[in-house]
Order: sequence, then C-alpha cells, then structure tokens
Amino acid sequence: MSDALQELRGKLVVSCQAAPGDPLEDTETIRRIARSVAGGGAAGLRINSPEHIAAIRQESTLPIIGIQKRYHGETIHITPDFASAAALAAAGASIIALDCTARVWPDGDPWRVLIERIHRQLKLPVMADVATIEEALAAAAAGADMVGTTLNGYTKGTRNNHFFSWPLLAAMVQQIPVPVAAEGHISSPEEARQALSMGAWCVIVGSAITRPGTIAAKFVRAISPERAAALAIGVDIGGTSIKAGLVDPDGDVTLATQVPTEATGGRDVIAASLCQAVQRVLSAAQSQGLQPAGLGIASAGAINAQDGSVFAATDNLPGWAGFQLRAFVEDRFRLPVWVVNDAHAAVLAELHFGLGRSLSDFVAITIGTGIGGGVVCGRKLLSGRHGFAGSIGHHVIHEGGRQCNCGRRGCLEAYVSTAALIREFEERGGSIPDPLPNDLAGLTLQINQLASTGASAAVGAYQALATYLAEGIANIFNLFDPEAVLISGGLVEGQPQFVLSVAEQVAALLHFGSKRKPCVKAATAGRLAGVQGAATLVFEGQK
Repeated sequence: MSDALQELRGKLVVSCQAAPGDPLEDTETIRRIARSVAGGGAAGLRINSPEHIAAIRQESTLPIIGIQKRYHGETIHITPDFASAAALAAAGASIIALDCTARVWPDGDPWRVLIERIHRQLKLPVMADVATIEEALAAAAAGADMVGTTLNGYTKGTRNNHFFSWPLLAAMVQQIPVPVAAEGHISSPEEARQALSMGAWCVIVGSAITRPGTIAAKFVRAISPERAAALAIGVDIGGTSIKAGLVDPDGDVTLATQVPTEATGGRDVIAASLCQAVQRVLSAAQSQGLQPAGLGIASAGAINAQDGSVFAATDNLPGWAGFQLRAFVEDRFRLPVWVVNDAHAAVLAELHFGLGRSLSDFVAITIGTGIGGGVVCGRKLLSGRHGFAGSIGHHVIHEGGRQCNCGRRGCLEAYVSTAALIREFEERGGSIPDPLPNDLAGLTLQINQLASTGASAAVGAYQALATYLAEGIANIFNLFDPEAVLISGGLVEGQPQFVLSVAEQVAALLHFGSKRKPCVKAATAGRLAGVQGAATLVFEGQK
C-alpha cells in the first residue's frame, strides 16, 4: 500500500473546491483554503485541476487526491482520460481519483484502462468514485487502491439520495478488500466520526467545510422559510440544446434538464423543444409542492425588451427572427415570462452570482464558437436601443483582415473563437488523430488538453489567440474604463496561463497601462449561467 494511503487512515481529508459560479473559484483562493484546513488538522486534500494542485503543492506535503472535472451537459465526468491523469500527476497529485460508475460517456478512456495505465505509467494509486455496491466491487476487482462512496446521489439510479448512504458504506466496508473512503453528503463532525467507526478508511468532506456560500444558504433557509416561495424557472436556448432548471435567489439550480434543440426543424420544432424542457422542470417542481413565480428565457438573437420578441437571429436558429417568444410561452404556461439575449443572460449571472457581485462597472466576455458579451455600468446591464449592446466580437481589430460571419473583415470574433483556435493549431503543425468530422467542440477540447500538457502547437495557438484578444480588450478598456473584464467560455476553461497572458498584454498595450493596472480575470459563472441569468429577470420583475 502506498505511503499516501497509509497517511490517510483514520483521518479527515478536505475537498477544497468551489462550484462553477462561486466567487471562491480561483487558484489563489483555493490555495488559501487548503492552507487553512491543513492548519486545522486535515490529513489530506482532494483538489480539482492541475493548476490548483500545483499551487498547493508548492507549500504543502500533505497527500493530495487529484481530480479533473469535465462537464457533459449538466453532469460531471471525473478524470475522463489519461492525459488528464498525467497532468494531475505532473502537478503533484499523490492519488488519482476516477469516475468508475456504470455511466457511459461520449468521450474519454474506459476507467478500467485508466486504472491500469495510471499504475503502470504514473506509478500512483487510484481512488475509484462510485455510486453503488456493484460499481464498488467492479472497481476493486479492476485494481482500484481505494473506493469511495463519492457519487451516490449523483447518478441516474441514485439521484434521489440527498443524504449520506450509510447502508452503502456498511456494504462496501464488509465486501470490498481495499480501503473505503466515506465521501458525499457528510455534513457534520458526528457523521464523520460515525463513518470511521463503521470501518471507513478515511472521511472526505467538502461543502460542509470549504463552501461558505453553501453553509450560509443553509442558515438563511432555516431562518427565512418564506424564501422558498421565491423560485423561478430559467431557460437557456442554444443552437444544440435547451437547458432549463429551477433557480432560487442565491443562484442555486435544481431539477436541471436538457433537451436537444433540433434547430434544423425550424421555429415550430425549436418551440416544441422549449416547451418540453419547461414542462419537465415545472412538473418536477409541482410534484414537490413548489410553484415557480415565473419564467426567464435566454435566447440567441437580439431581443425586443418591450414585448420579448426576437428582433433578429442568425441561421443557428432557423425561423427564430420575428418570433413572439414571450407571448407564446405565457400563453402556453400561464406564468409571467421575461426574455433576454443569451450572452446578456450570462453577464447577469456573473453580476448577481459571480465576481460581478462586488463590481459596479465591468465587461464580461464569453468565448466559444463566437464571442458574446455584455457591458455593466452602475450595476445595470446595457442592452441598447435594439438589444445589440455588448456585441464585443464584432468590433474590428485588423482592418481588411479575416472574413467574419457578420459580413465584415477583421472582427475580433474572426481571430478568437473555436474555429480560430483550430486554425492556429493546424498552422503550427498540430494534428488530432481520428477527429470526428465537423466536431469543433471535440477538437477544441483536445487542443485545450494538449495545451495543458505543454504541446508546442497547442500552446502556440493559445498564445496567438491571447495576443488577438488582448487587442480587443485593450479597446474595451479605452472605451469604458471598467473595473474589470471577465473572461469565460469552454475555450478558456483550464487555461489560467491564457488569462494571465491576456492581462499582461493588455497592460502593455494601454496608454498609462502600468498606472491604470487593468483587471482581467476568469469569470466564475458556470455552465448554467444562461439559466441563472434568465431567472434573475423573474426576481427583478417580482420586485
């Protein structure tokens, strides 16, 4: 047995992580949290991402259980492939944790293969995160060095389990020949002690210790039961999928669902998919005795703030332009409805639930297949006369440059996007083995992972995009002089050096940049930002 596992026996391991959208989600804050819990006596840490692990490893010798979260819709895949595991190991992880449930993922390496490769090539022990006794037995048989109850309550068959599963722990301790970690929904010192007394090798606790927002929300709910009535359904209409969920005033999303947009079917099919997503959330809420106060809808396109119609839209949503969206949904569900542009909704999520909570004036940018964004002045989102304010991707940084899909040349979006990243990667000799045709998202993810491992073509591609983006953000600082520019999007996830490089270049480009000290940071609103931001319209409307 490894020394790291031996050090954890009978001890407390603290999971130092912050949920997407939480203000604590940055490397320096996580490092300080880890230092604090270590001072309190934690014997080990569970940390997400190589960046956070590397920062903590500089000052701590405690065993670190390393994970890499990868999002698929509203579900999370833990350490999905060997590249992720290798990056965690290189950063200083002592143990690698994997999702070893029976779930089938659209990409990644089979977990049995990962266990063997991590043992053989990285020489590190593996912790298997499971949800059932069957999965625990399979993981132990495949060679996992420790098995945890981590995912009970988070998979399809266990989703109704909102508390720690003591029967599962008892079964695992009795039947599993390797150490068993008690993790997931441990909420008090008494429960931690009980888990150890039942034979758990160690206890891993996260939210109950390290997430003040979650802890405070419990107190608030306990003393303000009337807040339970202030709920909204948030909906985010995208070209590929429609996300929806029940949102409370703290931004917490429950009953989340996702349906295919089926955009190629045109307006009627898109509208039917929208109704399906809303009905799922509404039915689930009503089954729990909850009645939402209204619906907030985030949609691509320019939105008429007066009547909630779609003023203009691209071919990503065929037939969507001119649709009386608010009137349609109000007639169908007999609830008050508010509609907002999807990029603006993400900015509202950042304003109310992310780093923007402490800012008065800021600009938020989301980078993906294109560039969306918004401008906040005096804590008010600027929409403009026709809803186009904040179209940051369509200001020109290179006159006569690359063709943009808006019809102009040299727009920022033509130089900073998923397609632009792939282009820069290929120009530097990079190649992806067996890429799926037309799968820009998959290619971008692989380039992202290659950059994390230091592959020169991928690193160079990100450096090129950082230079282009710095030009655009320098223009933004000259136009608005905001307190901060916040960057988000799948393209920049897991790339802290990218954001740092952009910030350094912006300071060099600005007149009096050394004195103005522009603040450029990664945004904290997560993958449900559109759902959260749309819901804020309902809360504001109630006021």
